[in-house]
Amino acid sequence: MKKSLLSVLLLGYLSGFSQNITQLSDPVTNKNFSLEKYSEIKGSPFMIDKWIEGSVTTPKGIYQKLLLKFNAYDNLLIFNNNDEPYEFQETILAFSLMPKTGDNASNLNFKNGISANGIQPQQFIQVLEEGKINLYKYFGKQVSEMSEINAGMVKTFTPNIKYYIGNSANLKFTKLNSNECLQLMADKKELIDKYLAEKKLSLKKESDFVEIIHYYNSL
Repeated sequence: MKKSLLSVLLLGYLSGFSQNITQLSDPVTNKNFSLEKYSEIKGSPFMIDKWIEGSVTTPKGIYQKLLLKFNAYDNLLIFNNNDEPYEFQETILAFSLMPKTGDNASNLNFKNGISANGIQPQQFIQVLEEGKINLYKYFGKQVSEMSEINAGMVKTFTPNIKYYIGNSANLKFTKLNSNECLQLMADKKELIDKYLAEKKLSLKKESDFVEIIHYYNSL
């Protein structure tokens, strides 16, 4: 898939904005983040259970090249400071995780302030595509009870993934195989149908779903 226009624009924005910041205050809250409260739950509360380089946007500016983890259970971003996990003191507006250094198309970009059925403004949501049609991905973690042999019922972290599509005024829950995507692009039906056929895209795959919306937004 071609590099997402969103990734290019966001990186340009972050780069330009950060150059105007002369000094940022220390974001450390002076208390370490602890996993002790999750000791009785199997699995991890994190979206990705390793430190990933990224950037964080706050009202005061942008922190670059931090090592980050996103706690998808508590909707909490933490960062690595001398091998110790800390929370942020400042309000976080957006952040980017960069799992493949140098490959901007692989960046995972998150922001808050979005309202929809099942989504609160304070929750971070992944931006998959924005334009005439927006596509967002909510990646949360929930605790489920599962039966294990010789252990009985065990609490376990499990993913809770939801997709939302629409414009800024009307954002709806959707499934990757939903017809809502094509209905929103009905004004360009012939071009969309041709692009789907030529590229052999499947709307059941996230990457293909994103690509067809990105194509529509480019028309």
